[in-house]
Amino acid sequence: MMWTNDSAAKYVYRNLKKEGAIWSDKSSKYFEFPVHDGREAFSDLKDWSNYYNQFQNWVNLNGIMALSSNFEVYLSAIVSLAIESDPGILYNSPKSIDGVLLLKKGAMKFPFEQEILTSFTKGDWNSRKNAFNNTFSYIPKTIEENIGEFEKLRILRNKVGHAFGRDINKARNTEVKNILPMEKLNAKKFINIRQLIWQSVTEIDEYLLKHHIGEYQVIRFYHKISPSLKGTQGNKAAVFKKKIGAFGDLSGKIFCQGLVKYYDAL
Repeated sequence: MMWTNDSAAKYVYRNLKKEGAIWSDKSSKYFEFPVHDGREAFSDLKDWSNYYNQFQNWVNLNGIMALSSNFEVYLSAIVSLAIESDPGILYNSPKSIDGVLLLKKGAMKFPFEQEILTSFTKGDWNSRKNAFNNTFSYIPKTIEENIGEFEKLRILRNKVGHAFGRDINKARNTEVKNILPMEKLNAKKFINIRQLIWQSVTEIDEYLLKHHIGEYQVIRFYHKISPSLKGTQGNKAAVFKKKIGAFGDLSGKIFCQGLVKYYDAL
């Protein structure tokens, strides 16, 4: 959505230039707008452009809101997955308890889990960095090296979410009637923030997958559908292989047979 809007904006301005448009032209010469009381929607093309640039900035700010919110959803989900797979994490004893066994026995309610998940998604980024260290004895390099940028992102996200992209405390000042200007965020800065989040997600994925999660997601899916599977382990494995293949998982026959055998033996 970001890039469709960005490309559309460039196309519009490029064509305005081709048509010889100047700032003092009526915007209605090039665009159709709803007419209210016979008045033009904008005083001239420059007026239209000023508002369009504000809109572009608003789109960028809302893009950051979406990125930041999805990052928090990701953190909550991936940390929860790691705890389910390796619940010994809660007792500073990773790999001491097989989470699949607890899953199979229906004992998946863990103490402290919600408190831990909240520590990754609330508070400043120094506290979130400490949550990684306290829970996994690990801090993602990208977060460690860019803690200041992540903190700026958190503050900006709050401004967008709670004060329409403005300073929260100043926006709550009821003594003035002026509308405060929004924070400025251009496409280049948006791309940099997106890249920062992507790098940190990649690091977190790789570390938690290797040290705590393993194949737990696939096993949990098998646990979910296992009551509906009938026949021998071979038959179950064949049906399971087909079902996970529908989601793009190309695990082979031997892997699926081993997974079913492992699960049934618990």
